[in-house]
Amino acid sequence: MNIFAPLIRRPVGTSLLALGLMLAGLWAYLLLGVAALPSLDFPGVYVVASQPGASAQTMANTVLAPLERHLGRIPGVDEMYGNASEGQASVMVRFTFDRTADSAARDVQAAINAAAVDLPTGMPSLPQYFKFDTSQIPILFLTLTSTGVPQDQLFDLADTMLKPAVAQIDGVAQVQVFGGTPHAVRIELDNGALAAKGLTTNDVANALRAANVTSPQGTLSDGHTQMTVSASDSLQTPAEFARLLISVKNGTPVRLSDVARVYSGQQDEYQAAWFNDARAVGLQISKRPEANAVATVEAIRARLPQLRASLPSSVTMTPVFDLTQTTKSALHEVQVALLISIAMVVLVMLVFLRRLRPTLIATLSVPLSLAGAFVVMWTLGYTLNTLSLVALVLCIGFVVDDAIVVIENIVRHMERGEPPMEAALAGVREIGFTVVSITLSLVAVFAPLLFGNNMLIMLLREFSVTLTAAVVISALVSLTLTPALCAWMLTHEPEHARSPGRIERAVENFDRKLLHVYERALDWAMHHRRIMRWQPLTLLILTFVLGFAVAKTAGGTFMPDEDTGQLQVDISADANISPAELTARALAVAKIMQADPAVLDQLTMLGRNGGDGGAVGNNAQMFVDLKPRGSAPGERREGIKQVVERLSKQYDKLANVKVSVSAAQFLSGGGSGDKGGQYEFQLVSSNGGDLQPWVLKMVRQLRTMKEFRDVSSNFDQVGKQQLLKIDREAAARLHVGVGTIDSALYNAFGQRQVSQIYSDINQYAVVLSTGASERVSPESLLNVRVRNEQGRMIPLSALATIKPNMSPLRIRHHNQLEAATIGYNLAKDVTQDVGVKLVEQAAYAARLPAGMRVDFTGANQRLKQAQSNGMVLLLGSILAMYIVLGILYESLGHPLTILSTLPAAGAGAFLAMLVTQTQISLMAIIAVLMLIGIVKKNAILMVDFALVAERERGLPAPEAIREAALVRFRPITMTTLVAMGAALPLAIGFGIGSEMRQPLGIAIVGGLLVSQLLTLLSTPAIYLWNYDRKIRKAARKERKAQKKRFKALGVQAAS
Repeated sequence: MNIFAPLIRRPVGTSLLALGLMLAGLWAYLLLGVAALPSLDFPGVYVVASQPGASAQTMANTVLAPLERHLGRIPGVDEMYGNASEGQASVMVRFTFDRTADSAARDVQAAINAAAVDLPTGMPSLPQYFKFDTSQIPILFLTLTSTGVPQDQLFDLADTMLKPAVAQIDGVAQVQVFGGTPHAVRIELDNGALAAKGLTTNDVANALRAANVTSPQGTLSDGHTQMTVSASDSLQTPAEFARLLISVKNGTPVRLSDVARVYSGQQDEYQAAWFNDARAVGLQISKRPEANAVATVEAIRARLPQLRASLPSSVTMTPVFDLTQTTKSALHEVQVALLISIAMVVLVMLVFLRRLRPTLIATLSVPLSLAGAFVVMWTLGYTLNTLSLVALVLCIGFVVDDAIVVIENIVRHMERGEPPMEAALAGVREIGFTVVSITLSLVAVFAPLLFGNNMLIMLLREFSVTLTAAVVISALVSLTLTPALCAWMLTHEPEHARSPGRIERAVENFDRKLLHVYERALDWAMHHRRIMRWQPLTLLILTFVLGFAVAKTAGGTFMPDEDTGQLQVDISADANISPAELTARALAVAKIMQADPAVLDQLTMLGRNGGDGGAVGNNAQMFVDLKPRGSAPGERREGIKQVVERLSKQYDKLANVKVSVSAAQFLSGGGSGDKGGQYEFQLVSSNGGDLQPWVLKMVRQLRTMKEFRDVSSNFDQVGKQQLLKIDREAAARLHVGVGTIDSALYNAFGQRQVSQIYSDINQYAVVLSTGASERVSPESLLNVRVRNEQGRMIPLSALATIKPNMSPLRIRHHNQLEAATIGYNLAKDVTQDVGVKLVEQAAYAARLPAGMRVDFTGANQRLKQAQSNGMVLLLGSILAMYIVLGILYESLGHPLTILSTLPAAGAGAFLAMLVTQTQISLMAIIAVLMLIGIVKKNAILMVDFALVAERERGLPAPEAIREAALVRFRPITMTTLVAMGAALPLAIGFGIGSEMRQPLGIAIVGGLLVSQLLTLLSTPAIYLWNYDRKIRKAARKERKAQKKRFKALGVQAAS
């Protein structure tokens, strides 16, 4: 029974169904989004809190710890990273995959509300949260520069006009404004004048709060009309604040201008950014986890003309650091590779089939399979990304295979004299089970990718589903449309009906000679099949040897590094550097960067996280756009690694500043959030032990190894503090409370926001601090005066003494345990897995105490997951395929015959990687999965033919498998060459993003080449193992029977 016969007998209807699928696929293709990688919707929430003027230790004790306690009680928390720095604390919470980001966000908000009673009362606002993507690289920066607008007004434009407009664009998760802070009225106190007037900083703060009030005053009504009552109870301008009467001393009014300088400025005078040489204010834009990066950036760029029209003419807005431009260029190159692969596939089929109509019929399976895959991708919400497009490129070899096998079988029947329709029906009836077996076994290869929730599985799932969809649709097309068109369009050409051309004769001669050579080799292999049966085991051992050699010589990584055309630079200076000196050093670094011939533009900002409310500290960072890669004028010839190496050598010569340069990658971050290097790990203390000496020991050890560069840790940022040691007995005698002392210090040195100014569309702070001239020495702390409970002025020098103190500038927690992050970059030609092994060796040599461990995070964590899960994934795929084949063939032995082809593919893949020094990576795992699916197809074609020949024609096993190998040699050779032709453009590696695609193509081409040469000889020998075993068993029985007969005859003769 042929279930596909009704469709084969109706070629017009089947063709129209195919046309409908083609149109649906075209429409789905136009609706698909574009991205660099598959969407990784990790349920995670980022919580940020700020308190200007607080030290890192104070933030950790009073803000970070209460937040972590409440957030840690939320069900489903997988990991939690806490960071505290000067004036800022953040908690990054990652949830298990059974939680959605929305439900997790609701629980986080509830936890923040519950933690509010434990947080300090002086915080400007409650902690805020937002859902985050695993990639910590922003999708776009917008910079604002102007020659006529002051920085505080420029920031105001960005904050009040641009930020809300950009945040409303679909796909945008968060917009942070950096390069400044909002407009403020700044009040710089003169402590000498305060002392002369008998006033304290608390007096000034209280006077400001009392004088600047905005509250409702009620209404007046006479029964007929009603009027709202308002009063001039608020101050707006610096001049109004300067005239404020804060006290009367001996009948003389004391105004604020008598004891302070009042002017218009920024809330934080140290925040700054530069775009190339000009001071700038910028917007850092992050996307939602589920949003499409390319679509989001395109939507933002589409709004830019409208946004520019709302700005003053002297303001220039420039989009920079747009990684989606590289994404689109890389995907364009993949699409070119797709077209080249199709052309090579058609060329191979035309050479072997030597007829135009069969070639066109087989070629139709390509667009139809791609169309079906596009429909499935759109239905599941997938995107056109590097992995899904690579899957489409590789599936061309798969989808044509089925059509080739079907057409070759139909043509073989037509050559026997059968009419086209009968030949099509008979051909499909014979080959249908084979095609179904091949398809189901391929689905089994990728079945394990449907389960699991780690990053490796999530990255491969979209690839596997896309490939599987294309192959399943290809099988349906091959069993319906292909035979229908063959019956409709093909005609049998009698031998010598036309004279072949010279090229065709040459191809025929080559084809005939190749078959003759294979026949001789096959006969030798079958004659020496005991030797050939050792081939899979030998190749399996060789696979492990070659894999070990590749790991030792080429190394391994999670994902190959791409030339994205963007750099990230982290700048660190001395722990106690002033903001002014940090600015000078950061600009010196920027000047070197701008002078490099490969650099297009750059964005420099003080601080490590622009716009997060934290202090500048001793860090700055740069985001750099490189010129496009090419040889034309205005383009760069060097790869990004050469640029990084050149810049690193220049920065190594700079004194008093440490510069870490790394290439931006699509899949980065995901670690603790530090930006000290491309790779990182943590030391975690589970028993409260002191981490600092062990971290410093690890850092010293790593810095002595030539394989590492830019090694840094949290404890590099240990700064000097001035500890004011209060004499509590003296304070009690003088009737001064400790809270009064703290408040006076905060008013003088903390840039304290003591009041709020309300305008029509925004709110601004009134910032109180001491004049810069009085903040230059520790002794100025003791000059501050406080008023005791009796109204007397008491200097702090009567209550306290000063002594230096050391304290970290950043404090790290991991899952509420004390942790420290060590970041590093790798030297040239040092691979990621080598770096991980060296870190493990350094930790072992350091003899870490009990309760202290090394945890790899970020890119290193993903590599460890891939190393632990990759082998499990491969074994799961092989086991699933064995089960499916066992069910299909109702045999335990035949699936082993089919699987015996896999070691040859693995050995070939690792051999090609060893020769080309290609690293083991996620793409290598994909290549091995692909090879499992491709290579077993050859064995299925032979085994299925031999079983049918034994069952229906009664041929003995040796004759059946020999005939199967010779008959299937041509389609096997064609399908292998087609698959190699599809992978060859990837292996050559051209265009943007080829660094990621090339390992995949190299492994597939190598695996196919070796497996084609070896499995065509070993499969028949292994197939006959059971037959030979039965022959040997029968021979043993016969020998035993003969012995019994001879023995009986001997007994009779003796008697």
